[in-house]
Amino acid sequence: MMQEEGLDGLEKRAVMDGVKEILQVARATLPISDFGVWRHRDHKQGDSLKPYYSVDWYLQMGRETGVRGQLNADELIISLMREPWKDESKGGQEHYDLMVVHSDITSVQHKTNFVIGLALLGIGTVVSTHRFRTLENRTRYECVKTETMHELGHVFGLIPSDRKENVDYSLGLHCTNVCTMRQGLRVPIDWIRYSQERLDLGSAFCNRCTQDLENFFH
Repeated sequence: MMQEEGLDGLEKRAVMDGVKEILQVARATLPISDFGVWRHRDHKQGDSLKPYYSVDWYLQMGRETGVRGQLNADELIISLMREPWKDESKGGQEHYDLMVVHSDITSVQHKTNFVIGLALLGIGTVVSTHRFRTLENRTRYECVKTETMHELGHVFGLIPSDRKENVDYSLGLHCTNVCTMRQGLRVPIDWIRYSQERLDLGSAFCNRCTQDLENFFH
């Protein structure tokens, strides 16, 4: 996990709690490495940022291809996919990436006005807190936590392509049950509702998505 500078403590706590909860649901014992505002000691070449050596470089890639002052989440995901840190021959190791930003993001590929997150199966996700920042603290915490679990759900195989029941096909595969994996197009309204339902039920994922999560790791 790495983050954009300026992420506040409440948002960071919500993200971390979301990571821990989804791993618990999936019964996965993955270690969590929090790199914070990551900058390798050799992250610059003169006045330029060295590729893949700081969160600043990833964000620069997103800004250069973004629109309307937003970061291009597609480019951020591509950079995470291509980074050398997954290559054991270069001193890396297999891992999932979670980049958390407070800047607004969009998907240029999908021609959206904005997105709150973007994920790639087996690779990682970019999560933005921007669209929740006007909410009061408790609601903001819960929405960021829900969003984090939703995007990581996609990274961890939700919704499987061979699943035929309770599937919504809008902007990727989503669940139609009362579940964190529903599509939430009305921001923040849908995410406030999903978060409250998660609290009321005491469960973030429906039974089917819980089973699919467990199957991904076991």
